[in-house]
Formats: sequence, structure tokens, C-alpha cells
Amino acid sequence: MTVVDEKTLYPPKLYSLLKKQQYHWVGNHSAVKKCKWLHESLVHNRVCYKEKFYGIKSHRCLQTSPSVLNCLTYCLHCWRALPEDIGLSWENVFHGVWDDPELIADGLFYEHNRILSGYNSQVLNGIIEERKYKEALNPNQIAISLSGEPTLYPYLIDLIRIFKNRGCTTFLVTSGVLPAALESLIEKEVEPTKLYISLSSPDQKSYLKLNRPIQLGLWFSLMKSLDILENFKCSKVIRITAIKGLNMHSNDVDGFAKLIQRSGCSEVEVKGYMHVGFSTIRLSEKNMPSFKDVKEFSEKLADIIGYKIKGEVSESRVTLLSK
Repeated sequence: MTVVDEKTLYPPKLYSLLKKQQYHWVGNHSAVKKCKWLHESLVHNRVCYKEKFYGIKSHRCLQTSPSVLNCLTYCLHCWRALPEDIGLSWENVFHGVWDDPELIADGLFYEHNRILSGYNSQVLNGIIEERKYKEALNPNQIAISLSGEPTLYPYLIDLIRIFKNRGCTTFLVTSGVLPAALESLIEKEVEPTKLYISLSSPDQKSYLKLNRPIQLGLWFSLMKSLDILENFKCSKVIRITAIKGLNMHSNDVDGFAKLIQRSGCSEVEVKGYMHVGFSTIRLSEKNMPSFKDVKEFSEKLADIIGYKIKGEVSESRVTLLSK
């Protein structure tokens, strides 16, 4: 197997920070990071809400990004380190050099297994079930959601195809700012297994405040992405990050309802903002809604769009609405 040598075009300060946050770099711009729920599933037999909602096994999921920190929106609620948080600008993370998708895939699987090698002693001591550990070493679900905007990677189609050829399902999370990239997935017939569109603003005014796009017109790009969702054959989810005091008012519910109806998406996930990571620099702990807040918001939204609450996990402050 070919392994990608570790190298990066990011500023040393940013690179070192992400290394401390346990990002395992692959090439110039990709990384894999152990998800909290992979650990919880292996050690404590507790699973992510995505396993409860969608059947995605937490211990067999590889969390990655082919475009770490390359993003066109600097969302207030993002828990990741944004360049501005450490005295840099967005120009410092846009490099324009892109690695080969086959090398990225090889490197991701290699680094994922290197991360999990640390659990071997717990397997020997009977803390972790050997069968489950061996399954974790052979991930069959790729969550393309770690950091940045994945559709900025120009060879995303090839990367998804490689994952599929290796027997993996793919879970693509996007801010929807590059509808042309989404359209190309349809045209090339290389759709992800599940497509997530992140939606945290009910209107353009809120979008400029909460998502802070670095280019003009990205709100209209997002609207185009919502319009083409119906053309996808794969499973689709609108994911709303609910932020108390910022996008959970009555008029916000109405705005989100209109956007969901516009998209025709049959599933909507409402996830409460968590006051963690670098988002604590930009938002207050008061912006973190309780599960009761999320549930009430979800019920109001469901009532307007005619959906039902299909699932809920109070610990994660999340609900799933479905037609």
C-alpha cells in the first residue's frame, strides 16, 4: 500500500495547533481524526446518534476531510480553529495545490489504523472486544465532515469512487456553497451514500451574520444547492444547527420551514449548538440550547412543514424530523 508522506502547505503555527488537536495529516491538505464516538463505542459501548438515526456503526466510521480549513464561510458556531482565531487570514489556508485522490485514500486508511493501534493493550486486557476492534481497523463508513468545505477538493468525485470501490459507504457534509460541484456528482453518477446540507440561517441577513461568507453571492449558491437536492437519488438530510438567541425565534422557524419546503428534503436534523472548541471565542454559553429548547423548536418546525419527529437523543440535543 502506498503511504502519503506527511507534508503541508499550511503555516507552521496552524499546522502545529491541529496536530495538538489530534489531526493526523495526510499530504498537503487532508486529515483524519478519531471521533469521540468511535472511542465511546469501543470502550464504553455508547454510540453516536447517527448510529441510532441512520444505522451508521460508530466503531466502523472514519472521520476525514480532503480540504482541512479550506472553507468559504467562517461560521460563528464552528468549533474548529479558524485562521482569525490565531491571528491569520483566510489567504493563509488557500494553497491551490491538490493531492492525488488515490494517495489520499491510502494515507487516510493508514493513519486511521495508526490511531487505533493505541487501543491494542485494552484489547489484550479484555476492556475492548477483539471482534469489535478488528472491525474498527477495517472502516466501512467514511464521514467526509471533519473540517473545511469538501466540495472545494477538485477530485472529490474520484475520492468518493475510490471509497465505494473499497466497500465503504460515504457520508458527505457540505455547506452547499458550490452547487456546481454537487451537480457534477449527479452527472458523473458518483453520489455519496448520504448527503448532508448544513443550514444554520433562515434568511440572507442571518446568513451574513452567522455564516460570515468570504465571497459575495454564497447565499444564492446555497439556494441553488437546495433547489437541486431533488435530483439526487441518494439519501438527503438538511441539518440545522440551532443556536439559542440567534436562530431559534418564531420568525426563524418560519424561515427554515420555507427553505426546507423549497428543497423538498424528506429528512431534517435539528442539532443544538454545543459551546465547545474555538466557538467559545465567538459565542456565549448562553447560546447553547437545552434539549427541551431543541425539542420545542423541532415541534414548531415539524408542525409547519407537516413532518413528524422520527427520532431524538437528548444527550446530543438532537432530533430527526421526517415526512
